Amino acid sequence: MREAAVNPEELPLVLTMKHLQAITGLSKPKVYELAHTHGFPVVRFGRAIRVPREAFLRWLEAQAGVQEGRQ
Repeated sequence: MREAAVNPEELPLVLTMKHLQAITGLSKPKVYELAHTHGFPVVRFGRAIRVPREAFLRWLEAQAGVQEGRQ
């Protein structure tokens, strides 16, 4: 199944876990596991977990650099 391309500017300023699932293609448990990973940019509002869009995009770019550096 092919996913539609996501334009970062069209994403909301604060992303939910459902947004992250759609963007990354990861399962719900994997997205929540990621949200609990040290260094992942989350903001908590009570029990709600949100991710600032720009912080997520910077984190994603940094992870790509980490992966490239391992090869």
